[in-house]
Amino acid sequence: MKRLFIFVLLLILMTGCSRIDNTEDYVSIVNEISAYDNKELNTATMGYKYYLPMGVRINKDLEFNQEFSVLNTKMYLYVDVVSYYYKNFTNNKVDVEFNYYYEPISGNGNFGYIGINEEEDGYFVEIVYNYARIEAYTNKSSLSSIVSYASLILDSIEYNDKLIETFINENDISSNDTVYNIKKPNDTESKFSQYLQEYVQEEDQITILPEE
Repeated sequence: MKRLFIFVLLLILMTGCSRIDNTEDYVSIVNEISAYDNKELNTATMGYKYYLPMGVRINKDLEFNQEFSVLNTKMYLYVDVVSYYYKNFTNNKVDVEFNYYYEPISGNGNFGYIGINEEEDGYFVEIVYNYARIEAYTNKSSLSSIVSYASLILDSIEYNDKLIETFINENDISSNDTVYNIKKPNDTESKFSQYLQEYVQEEDQITILPEE
């Protein structure tokens, strides 16, 4: 029954419908989407390509950071090309406690987690795997949909090894077992809230991409 629900969920997302409200087993959504063989990549940016689901709009493209809008919610993507280059999984480990939901992600070769905090004005969602992170604030009724949209994007990311190697070599990155210093983004252990602040501070300077 659960697999049938996920299959219907994928059909809904692929056809651009708006919301799925029928499960709170969020890690199962992530795992089932990851198991789904979706090879379609329709969006390219610096160092990687990914699948942008119907209904999701790109607000800002800041190279390794992206801002999306869907269901009156903003989703923020940070792609950690440094950890990808060094195959460093340590930055996928959770370092905070979530008061509403937490599950590790370990299926289909992925390593990461999904965590949700219940806050006064909504729910904070954080999904980390495939060397990338998506965060969003949303309401409870949209949680399943936001997790689904985020998972479709995260799971589809396909890295361009040559471009990433060039970027890392040109930025003279020093490395050890856990930390990689880099000019942009600053480092792979930075809190994502720092990047959210960058979006706000740079809002007036960034060109908003037109809707297709």
